[in-house]
This record gives sequence, C-alpha cells and structure tokens, in this order.
Amino acid sequence: MRDKILLVEDEEKLRRILQLVLSDAGYEVQTAADGGSGVECWKNWKPSLVLTDLKMAPLDGLHVLRYGSDHAPEIPCVMLTAFGTVETAVEAMKNGAFDFLTKPVDHEQLLEVVKQGLEGKRTKSKKTADLLGSSTVMQELREEINLLASTDSAVLILGESGTGKELVARGIHKASKRSQGPFVRINCASIPVDLLESELFGHKKGSFTGATENHEGAFVRADGGILFLDEIGDLPLALQPKLLHAVEEKEILPIGGKKPQSVSVKILSATNLDLDEMVRERKFRTDLYYRLNIMRVVLPALRDRGHDVEEIAVAFLTRFAHEFDRPVSRISDRAIDILRAYRWPGNVRELRNVMERAVLRCSGKELDSDCISNLTSEEESFSIETAGSNLDLVAKEQELLLAALKQHNWNKTQAAKELNISRSALRYRLQKYGLKK
Repeated sequence: MRDKILLVEDEEKLRRILQLVLSDAGYEVQTAADGGSGVECWKNWKPSLVLTDLKMAPLDGLHVLRYGSDHAPEIPCVMLTAFGTVETAVEAMKNGAFDFLTKPVDHEQLLEVVKQGLEGKRTKSKKTADLLGSSTVMQELREEINLLASTDSAVLILGESGTGKELVARGIHKASKRSQGPFVRINCASIPVDLLESELFGHKKGSFTGATENHEGAFVRADGGILFLDEIGDLPLALQPKLLHAVEEKEILPIGGKKPQSVSVKILSATNLDLDEMVRERKFRTDLYYRLNIMRVVLPALRDRGHDVEEIAVAFLTRFAHEFDRPVSRISDRAIDILRAYRWPGNVRELRNVMERAVLRCSGKELDSDCISNLTSEEESFSIETAGSNLDLVAKEQELLLAALKQHNWNKTQAAKELNISRSALRYRLQKYGLKK
C-alpha cells in the first residue's frame, strides 16, 4: 500500500510539479489550493504526511498545521515557504511542523524529508523523560527542546552548573531527525589545550610527535548526528577560527591533512559562563559566538522551580533505594520543607548527591529531616536546613563580594584571593546574585 501525501499549495504550476515529483517517487498524492480545502481533504482522505505552503489565502498554512496538532499529531507536516527566516521556522515548528523547506524546493531534499517523516521520526513524538519536573517552566522547556530539535541550526544551551545542560543536549538528539546518528560529546575544559585540536578535527599519522596512526576527530565521529561542545566558553582563542570554519563551511581539515573532509553535523554547545561578557572582553570571537547562537535555550535554576523539588527528590529516592537495597520509600513532610527551603546552588546535580547520601544514611522506611541535615554543597559552607531562609547571610555575602571587587578594580583573580576562594567560585557567586560591574 502506497503512502498518501497531501500537498497544499496555491501556486498551480509549483503544485503540479511537486505532485509529479512525489508521484514518480511512488507516493499517492492529493492536492489542495488553500488551507481551508487542505483541512477538508485531510479530514476525508487521511494522509500519511502533509506538505503545506505558508502564505495562502484565505486560510494559510498555519491553519493546516494547527489542525494537525489538534486532531492528528501523529501525522508529520512539512512547511513550504519562500520566506526562509528563523522567525517563520519558529512559528511553523510551534504549530506542529515536522520540518521546514524554503522555495525553490530542492527535489532531492524534499524526497529525503518526506522519507524521514514517514519513517516515524516525528519530533513531537520523541520523549525527554530524563528531564524531571512537571512545573510550567519544565513543560515549556520540553516543548522548546522539540522546537530546537526540529532544525539543523546550531543551538547554544545556557544555564548554571548542575541544571542539566547535557540532558537537554541528549533530549535534542533524541527528538531530532538525527536521532539514529551518533551523539558525540567533547568537554572543551577537560581536554589539554595541545590535544583539543586533534580531538575535534583529528590528525594524520606522523603529523606530530606521538601521532603513530590516523585519528578521527569528533566532527568525523559525529557525522550524520550531533556534536555537543560542552564548556564551550573554555575553548582556547587559538582554536576558535578553525571551529568557525568547520561550522560555516561544514568541512574539517585534520592536523597534517592536505584535503578538507565534508561533514554533516548539528552543533550543540553549552556553558555556564557569560559569553556576552567574554565577547566584550575579546576572550571569545564575536563571529563564532553568533554562529553557535543561532538558537538558544536558557535552563532554569532549581531554586526557580521549587514545586519540582519534591518530585525530583522522590524520583532520586526511588532510584537509590532500589540501587542500595534500602527499605526507605517516602520522605517526611519536614524533610520536604527543608529541601524546598534550600537554595540549591548546585541545582539538580546537588539534589541528586544529597538524596544519594541521605538514602545511604536512612535505615527506616521514611527519610526524615535527620537524614538530610548538615549535608552541604560544594559551593556553600552552610547547611541545607538554614540556607533557604537566611537572607541576612545572603546580603552579607553580596556585600563582601562587592567590597573585594571594588578594592581590586573588579579584577576577579585578585578579588578571589582576597576572599580566599577560587576564581570559579567567585564567578559562580557573581552569576548567582546577578552582580556586574
């Protein structure tokens, strides 16, 4: 049985050409000249996939997409339009489009998109269950992940440490057309500078001392899938031009190589640093920043989604009770109050660690406040039980931070020494309180 394609297009010549292309490829095709008649055809004919133009009268393509989202979300819709802007794509994806093609339509690309849609790679059917929490902000984040996954545009993932940037990156991979391709993660902060270029772009045998064989870099390993550049703010300036070339030209040149190699990857990058400030301070290239920041998502801090704390804590409780074979199965109301009151500077990662230790300490069926008291984070020196409500301490800390920075003319290295903390801890606190020069 042939797959059925509904084509909604008001330009008669283009409609006939695309109908012929699809028919020659073996599909059964029905056409409509506007959004209203397209919806009526959809209702009566039950297509396997829908192709719809955007600009039509009296009812446009968004009318078709909204009908699909409301009544047949399992049917992939592909938007056709001459208005190839990011705003148009965003609007289309929000209303249920599986993919987005600009006119003039490349016939090979059209057939490939149709094939992918019919293979069941519909973005909205993909799950991002690893992102715990049912608050409004998390529901919106899941919807945003589906949107970000629906194009090949680069995505910049921002958020504090521990908010789940890698989980979001993997969620985008699962929800994308590249889900069957590889997911390759490179941590730009953890790899020595002299090895990072080879890890990204690869090298040829004999290209430097110790290069005893050819090595495929991350771009090649991620070909056909997604490359996740974690801690992108720590990428050395010297490597940024080469990364920019790879992103713009979709080709890489291994160290010691003579011929560029084409690659097809979707780039995701993440950082908890202030890239805008780094650009202003010329620590990060402006052109690379804008190439990586085509689309962005900012992850909420756990303290801003307090209703999720209990849900996440219970999920971790269940997980670790099973893993450690403990009898604990519930959390006391007092313990929940303490967890909700805490500010969670380490976000979900810190909550996970706290629950892991608490389950190990708990010998009964109920995890009470004694099991979580005085469990401190790596970034803070005060206990969970008192941190949430101690506003005087917060104000005092901000006062000390500003005093040290002003004394050293906002030199963060010197201010950190003055405060006897690491520079990264100082940077974290400035981000936490929104303190800027």
